[in-house]
Parts: sequence; structure tokens; C-alpha cells
Amino acid sequence: MLVEAEYDLGVIMREDPVELMAADPRDRSRWLAARTGLDERAIWEWGVVERVSTGLVLVQVGLQPVAAQMLAAADTIAAMRT
Repeated sequence: MLVEAEYDLGVIMREDPVELMAADPRDRSRWLAARTGLDERAIWEWGVVERVSTGLVLVQVGLQPVAAQMLAAADTIAAMRT
């Protein structure tokens, strides 16, 4: 698969949903963008895609509570303004 470099950082964005939501969720994408010189918005958006797709897979395989935490973070983030 050939995708933009920000895709890989989206994987980092999806991890640790409880920690991510303990502060401003955008802090992580801003930090990653500052460290790499890549587009913060693309990192953020790939993180959303990764969080939802991984959360759904985790539900299917029964990996709780991580699946519920990941999808809850996705719900909260979806309600935020970008």
C-alpha cells in the first residue's frame, strides 16, 4: 500500500485512548507534526481512521476493555471541531 507518511503516525495516534483523552487529544498530533515536519491535520485524520477501524476489529475479536475505550475516544473526537 502506498500512502502518505502521516498514515504511519496515525497508528501512534490511535494508541493509549485513555491517556489520549486525559488531556487535549490534539496535543499528540501537534507533537508528532512538530517532531517530524509532517502535516498535523493529516496525522489527526489518520488517527481517527485507525482508532475506529482498530476499535471495530477489537470488538469483533472480543478484546475488552480496549475496544470500548478506543471507540469511546473515537466518539468524543468525532464530536470535536477540527
